Amino acid sequence: MTKYEVKEHLMKIYNLPVAKLNTQDYLGKRKRVVGKIRITYYKNADFKKAIMTFGPSQTDVGLGAQVGTMEEDNK
Repeated sequence: MTKYEVKEHLMKIYNLPVAKLNTQDYLGKRKRVVGKIRITYYKNADFKKAIMTFGPSQTDVGLGAQVGTMEEDNK
């Protein structure tokens, strides 16, 4: 998938404005298994990571919303 296809797909699924999208391609690790008769080599699958930056209309409500309730519980 290209960067533009990933951006369109994520905007369709999550219905959030994506301002910027960075992608990173990773090669799978190569492994060697030593057996009694022979040595076998294999490689894990390649994968791609996508790092999204949302538009300015999105604000973080995760940890910031919990800080106020924690302070009230201590009083």
